[in-house]
Amino acid sequence: MPPELQSVQRAVFTVVGMRQRGTAETIPRDVPPMWERLIQRAGEIQHVVNRREAYGVIGCPDAATREFDYVAGFTVTDDSQVPEGMVRCRVPAQTYAVFPCTLPTLMETFRYIYQTWLPESKHQRAEGPEFELYGEEFNPAAGDARMYVYVPIK
Repeated sequence: MPPELQSVQRAVFTVVGMRQRGTAETIPRDVPPMWERLIQRAGEIQHVVNRREAYGVIGCPDAATREFDYVAGFTVTDDSQVPEGMVRCRVPAQTYAVFPCTLPTLMETFRYIYQTWLPESKHQRAEGPEFELYGEEFNPAAGDARMYVYVPIK
């Protein structure tokens, strides 16, 4: 885990992509095929800000069922049309704690954030979605490709 936390202020942004509802147990199984379908249909998404930067937005948790929404997609301008079978997801402006990781260490990173870092830090988790950022350098075929987890904090 990172020796020094990076925190950043992000402006509001909008993601258009595909949504999967699930739990911490089902999402790791269901999301990779959804990403494959999204990549096949990526050309349908209009007004993409950067096609080499993708987001996995995690939100709408339901405490009773432990289900949440995962939206895989690309940032777009607000006037973008939403292709059939896809959704629009608005991510509010917030301060985020940023945790670098790789696909193989993604679940370990989430455990660290919620079981170690948050309880031991001076921060609290703020309302709103967290997200995974797959930047321009990310290559899903490379096991050590760096990605980032953004958790809203106050």
